[in-house]
Amino acid sequence: MRKIKIVHVIGTLNRGGAERFVVDLCNEMAKIEKYEVYILSLCGNDPQKTFVNDLSSNVNYISFNKKSGLSISIVLKLTNWLKVKNPHIVHSHLNGFEYLILYRAFKSRTTFFHTIHNIASFECPNFVIKTIRAFFYRNNKVIPITISMNGSKTFRDYYNLNNEIIIENARPTLSTTAEFDQLYGKYKGDDDRFLLVHVGRISQEKNQELLIESVKKFNDIESVKCKLLVIGDIKDEQLSIKLRSLTNNDPNIEFLGGKNNIADYLSMADAFCLSSISEGMPISLIEAMSVGCIPVCTPVGGIKEMIKDGVTGFLSKNTTLESYYQALKRAVYSKDKDFIKNNISKAFDNRYHIEISAKNHLKTYNKALNLFEGSDSAFELLYKSKV
Repeated sequence: MRKIKIVHVIGTLNRGGAERFVVDLCNEMAKIEKYEVYILSLCGNDPQKTFVNDLSSNVNYISFNKKSGLSISIVLKLTNWLKVKNPHIVHSHLNGFEYLILYRAFKSRTTFFHTIHNIASFECPNFVIKTIRAFFYRNNKVIPITISMNGSKTFRDYYNLNNEIIIENARPTLSTTAEFDQLYGKYKGDDDRFLLVHVGRISQEKNQELLIESVKKFNDIESVKCKLLVIGDIKDEQLSIKLRSLTNNDPNIEFLGGKNNIADYLSMADAFCLSSISEGMPISLIEAMSVGCIPVCTPVGGIKEMIKDGVTGFLSKNTTLESYYQALKRAVYSKDKDFIKNNISKAFDNRYHIEISAKNHLKTYNKALNLFEGSDSAFELLYKSKV
């Protein structure tokens, strides 16, 4: 049987939302014998700090062990590897785009995709790189994929184009590990505090300062108390120091660092908190939905499309302290928690399961391959028949 070769190119497999999604997507695609799936990581990946061990044995993993900064030698090595492999589909993510330019110049018979995983201007702030990407998008050399309606709007505003395809993020259903019972005894047990879990790297856009201040305000005012667990790798060391100083050794707030067993924490939590000022379609929120954990979020990016206030979670009106505090308060005192959890689980099953996203990606790939006959007009037909 002739297999369709699909190659995904990404900078690293670090513990981030885009990286998590690419690993899950490749794993799901590789279940189908018709497809030969590769994931190319430009940099090396420490098994203790990345998702590399989560790759299925059915996925072909290649690393070019790139160091920090632009590497022309890696561009050449990647180009040569792709020439030999001659894939049908090449799909880039994050900074993988620029490393494919040379190969794209040579291979008119390969179909190229690139996913914009965040607000378009946030993902590509450099004017020169933006100009390069816009050229490839505009001339139908690379098919842009966005992950939400909001992401689509930011793409159109930023690039002044309207030829993107929307395919939403997703995750498999999460399962707890052997550590769950021990963690439950530690953080729940006889503890009557309302347990909040935040999952996200320590960085400015995740706005953990707002979350910490909201929890402290809630605990100062309300009779019910909240316990907050902050899970995520440190991206900004100075911010991490500032956040720890802000907590002032508050016993109700703990920083746990990065974790591989996120499902254990989300499954025992009373609510999942996300206080971001910028988001695409957060994987952490989808993870919370997969286990029926009630989200309390700021109304940014694709989050507004995922949560209906009071129905599938709670949204603050904006990103101010008072607004997020009020959203947290409504979550704690809500009488409709079972109703909301049930709605969250249904939304995940019907919209955000990885099988759905993989199916939509493969549908898009196959349309492109069937339509492509050596002329760019085929790409225009693809845009008119979006998933």
